[in-house]
Amino acid sequence: MLELRSVTKRFGSKTAVHRLNLECKPGEFVVIFGPAGAGKSTTLNLIAGITDPTEGEIWLNGQPLNRVPPEHRNMTMVFENYALYSHLTVFDNLAFPLRAQRMPSAEIARRVDEMAAILQIGPFLKRRPGFLSGGQRQRVALGRALIRDADVYLLDEPISHLDAKLRHQMRGELKALCQRKQATVIHVTHDYREAMSLSHRMVVIDKGHLMQFDTPDAIYHTPANEFVASFVGEPPMSFIDVKLTTRDGAPCLLITGTEAQPAIVSLGDAATAALAENANALRIGVRASDISLSTTASASHGTRAEVYVVETLGHRDIVTTQIGTHLVKVIAPSGLGLQVRDTVWLNIEPHTYHLFRDEQSISHPTDEMRIAQGV
Repeated sequence: MLELRSVTKRFGSKTAVHRLNLECKPGEFVVIFGPAGAGKSTTLNLIAGITDPTEGEIWLNGQPLNRVPPEHRNMTMVFENYALYSHLTVFDNLAFPLRAQRMPSAEIARRVDEMAAILQIGPFLKRRPGFLSGGQRQRVALGRALIRDADVYLLDEPISHLDAKLRHQMRGELKALCQRKQATVIHVTHDYREAMSLSHRMVVIDKGHLMQFDTPDAIYHTPANEFVASFVGEPPMSFIDVKLTTRDGAPCLLITGTEAQPAIVSLGDAATAALAENANALRIGVRASDISLSTTASASHGTRAEVYVVETLGHRDIVTTQIGTHLVKVIAPSGLGLQVRDTVWLNIEPHTYHLFRDEQSISHPTDEMRIAQGV
């Protein structure tokens, strides 16, 4: 088991990682996910021993690692900038860590051929890195890290330089390969699709702070705060400022900026309970896939909006609508023929939105569904 206990890393006055606590189980695929400058690669370097923590401790299998040099941690690492041996062929780059373990030549050849087939670099085994494309060099670096047995595999953006088709294929191959090895993997990425598809659990960080550590399903459906909600998902979640009001004696939410022609959002039981203590600084967050759009008003589609822009993707459209001063994205069927400034109607109901107070989540659509089902 790999543990980070209140790990902090400062570079002068800048704090790159702030009191980070993580616990990675044996055989678990953990993805560290966040924007550029969030502290993802710094965290990986701390685990590898490339840099030392300013505060806190790193433990592996019950043993402290703070004073253990990198070469004695039984970890392998893929760097984003490849770090290949330019004077060696692809075969020799892949074989290098196995030769360092004095493995028999026949076993080395077998492992290299197997890894080259998985990564689709078999035809390049006799070439040197200088004669490879960026994507091919990245696959060689990935293969060199994964070819030997280790306690922990550290992968820093290992497939970011591949083209879209090969990146999609390599996600599956990488996950299958790590599962066969029953390896503990810490993988860094800024691509949410990569993070969601590969991980058993995701670490979402921003500016060195842990935002949420949970399963991909939990992070998508029950984000801890507005940052997580906005950073996970495509298109990004839309946020709407609201304030508590009443209609026909029942509590509801008024979308700010629509006071002249009030746009009202109903409150579910979970949201009502969450607002019992404090109803200030409220926002709702809506995913484009969780709401629908109609060209006519109805009992289910009662929130008036105006078409701001339409992005046609062939099988579907992403329609950005405007409610007051807020822009809300909706996934709609293609072929509706919508034009800018057309009036449309949205179904923003309690089972479609997340409710936030002071940027922290206080209720989710799943909460309303559980209450409705009596769970």
